[in-house]
Amino acid sequence: MGFFKDVKKLNQQSEAMRAGAPPLKDRLAAVSAQMAQMNAMATTTAGITTGSPATATIIAARQTGAMINFNPVVELELLVMMPSGVPMPATRQEMVMQIHLGRCQPGLRINVRVDPGDVNALWIDWVTPVM
Repeated sequence: MGFFKDVKKLNQQSEAMRAGAPPLKDRLAAVSAQMAQMNAMATTTAGITTGSPATATIIAARQTGAMINFNPVVELELLVMMPSGVPMPATRQEMVMQIHLGRCQPGLRINVRVDPGDVNALWIDWVTPVM
């Protein structure tokens, strides 16, 4: 009889867990958001490996309210000076380490690596100062 008591207890625990879980549509939306973030990371990785060095001027910076590992996610509007000399606007949500938040001021310039074919495929170098 002890085995059946344990099975019944496990069933009760699983029902309690299901009752406390968010609805399926919310879980699917969260997975979709994570997939979009992974796609953005893949684009950023391509910018690091194959991108051309460029500079960008921060036009605007807004908090999104999201945090990743206690670091805020900031939406940046950038004016990227392409290697060809043509300025191109780009908007990007970027997780910014708290130590680099001071560099998210409008008017400041930052180093980036950018894919000449897609200005939104860029990687921001927060460490190296612009010369």
